[in-house]
Amino acid sequence: MKKLLYTTSLIVLLFAQVGCSDFLEQQPGSQISIGEQLATREGMLEAVTGMYSMLESTLRQEQYTVYADLQGGNLKFSPTASGSNRGELSVPANVQQLYNFNDTALESQMESFYDNSYAAISAANLLLEYIDTVDYLSATERDAIAAEALSVRALMHFALLQVYAQDSNYPENMPGIVYKTETLQEELDYAPRLGLQETYTAIAADLEQALSLFPDAPVLEGPAYSYFRSMSAEALLARVYLAQGAWENAFTHATQVIATSGVTLTPNESYLEAWEAPLQPVSEILLELAVPVDADGAIGGSRAAQYGYSSANTYADYVATQDLLDLYAPEDIRGALFVEQELATLENEQLVNRPYYFTGKFQGNPGNPLLRLSEQYLIAAEAAYQLNNTDAALSNLNAIRERAGLDPLIQTENLEEELFLERRRELAFENQLFFDLKRTGRDVHRNDGCLSTTCSLDYPSNFFVLPIPQSNINLNANLIQNEGY
Repeated sequence: MKKLLYTTSLIVLLFAQVGCSDFLEQQPGSQISIGEQLATREGMLEAVTGMYSMLESTLRQEQYTVYADLQGGNLKFSPTASGSNRGELSVPANVQQLYNFNDTALESQMESFYDNSYAAISAANLLLEYIDTVDYLSATERDAIAAEALSVRALMHFALLQVYAQDSNYPENMPGIVYKTETLQEELDYAPRLGLQETYTAIAADLEQALSLFPDAPVLEGPAYSYFRSMSAEALLARVYLAQGAWENAFTHATQVIATSGVTLTPNESYLEAWEAPLQPVSEILLELAVPVDADGAIGGSRAAQYGYSSANTYADYVATQDLLDLYAPEDIRGALFVEQELATLENEQLVNRPYYFTGKFQGNPGNPLLRLSEQYLIAAEAAYQLNNTDAALSNLNAIRERAGLDPLIQTENLEEELFLERRRELAFENQLFFDLKRTGRDVHRNDGCLSTTCSLDYPSNFFVLPIPQSNINLNANLIQNEGY
């Protein structure tokens, strides 16, 4: 098995208690302090693995992992598979408020995402605080752990920023998020939100520092794509700069990743089968979080929980909308990356078979792909367009189009729209669409299969962001709620 599988570690529980207790309860009647856990090289490396376990579980949470595709219009719902409600179409209860754009601060359906994100950030901060206090690490190992922890800290803050802060088109005084750089200092628990641009600056600074620290040899064993390395940290930095609208920086870092990562685009002839390969990511992956495995080898969960199809009676809740399917031309190979299944659907009190389309990206027990080289081409293309470098924009865009089997674009008319649509086609089901709509100032239009009380949302709107959970507002008097909530 080539794919690295993160093992469930007790250190995850330790990190979850940072800020509340210095102890980890392993078994009834026994405890181990953080200092004891991190007193050895083995314990430190377990802690690094634990940080990634927290990262993986947080970013795999259903409400978050479907959020951007569901809100943006790539997803609709499959019919109930069995029982007295067989064939009925309904919105899963755990995303109903999100889907209707009426999430509430008191009962937010993303509260655990918010809390777990900051727990993962605390895990990264804990490592950063301890690595310089031990003598069993070499300078190279310290740099490697610091670089990975800084990258994780940046990624989680960026994920929070996308969900809880408006975009850069809003006035400069719009709030960002609380940016936590230390773990156990009480005053930081009550820090105010940074401004939006201040938050972007803090994220970029963490990633720039990480890039200055990454050594040639990683501290953890496993495939390069399973943990943050310099190439994936730089790819994330390009994404951050794109979201910020810092076009020159986005273009520079994306083209640097393309030129120096050593990764190439998955070829046209193997693109479809690459997504279907069990326990092996597509060849162009830059960062993919592996599925969790317990001590007995049992897989703890994967994105197939949201998108998988096993049988006529066992399948996930989310399928592609016709809105998305219609974007693929007949010659586009990505249009074949769907698992078409006839499912019993209740219509006029009768069960009839109707076709539904599950994505082929997340069948079996797939990992969670966070960064792919194809996105770097699309970042470079969009940034080049914004810099009035249409040659570079077309060159990077056409690399993705031609790989998909499409003719290259020659004309620049409607190029901005084509750039947006290419991102939607290529990055579907990878939690990008709603964030792209927000940062480009586009309205939401959900047509096929929309069961929401709000199928369209005009930009700008307070509801392009979620409310900060009230439990956190109650704990921090300096934490200002988002407007409209």
